Amino acid sequence: MSTLNAQIRPADAKGKQLRRDGIIPAVLFGKHLEESISIQIPKGDVEVFLRTNPIGSKLDLMVGKKKYMAMLKDITQTPIVRGVEHLSFQLLTAGEKVASEFHIHLHNRAKVDGIVLQSLSQVHYRAIPSKLIDTVSVELEGKKVGDSAMLGDLDFVNNPDIEILTPLDTPVYSISPRITAAAEALAESEAADATAAADAAEAAAEEAKTE
Repeated sequence: MSTLNAQIRPADAKGKQLRRDGIIPAVLFGKHLEESISIQIPKGDVEVFLRTNPIGSKLDLMVGKKKYMAMLKDITQTPIVRGVEHLSFQLLTAGEKVASEFHIHLHNRAKVDGIVLQSLSQVHYRAIPSKLIDTVSVELEGKKVGDSAMLGDLDFVNNPDIEILTPLDTPVYSISPRITAAAEALAESEAADATAAADAAEAAAEEAKTE
């Protein structure tokens, strides 16, 4: 579990100015706090943390000399350059379930002789802090064209330590055949021939009406 060091954010601090100074504003919230705690974290520390900690990751958040068990709940980013603007952390309480999300990683995609289309990448769930996860790997080796899976087909949904909130009939992935350049050209040619034939039939029908 990662550790991230933060400081109390001054009440008059402006987010835009903080980011210009290389500091990312953040907040720690939770029902067992009297009020949310406004904090700030050096941008460099945030970038290092986010390389290995996606949303849903558990961490020790050090605010000054006080340590909080927390979870990364949300990341606000700029629309174009995807720079981090703000982080939200949720306070965790041992033994108390919390809603979170984990990422589905499709393993060995390159070994599949087809095009893998992933329909679902984030799954919402609930668990106690000691059972929180951030990534689940789904094995694709041995899968073939035509194979697909819904969330309910995957083994991890039967894990008694987590309560899946995303509907189990949600499609996760499907595998379609690869279209070669020759096959694509043939399909286009056949489509053009069919269109030409339809146009000719329509013209013949119109001509018959005028006779």
